[in-house]
Amino acid sequence: MMDDVHYNNAFYARVGGVSNAELNRLELELLFLLDFGVTVSSRVFESYCLHLEKEMLVNDTAHQKTEKALISNITVDDVKEISGENTESCSPPSTTGLT
Repeated sequence: MMDDVHYNNAFYARVGGVSNAELNRLELELLFLLDFGVTVSSRVFESYCLHLEKEMLVNDTAHQKTEKALISNITVDDVKEISGENTESCSPPSTTGLT
């Protein structure tokens, strides 16, 4: 399908550790092996999109549960340590004026 952001073969060749000429030859060979049948019907595309969206929801829910479990185990001292606050120099809150 259409893609707004794409990279040229030179980029993929560099990432894959082959020359641009070699990648171009491999791409051409693949196209001939596929008989240039590289289109996808809208129904198949939609099916894959729905599957991916479901997987994202499942993984996002699992991620959120893990995140909540981790957060519930963090103490105030942990937060101060993470934020770089020196916990030893912190004084307790003032109680003057409270009844």
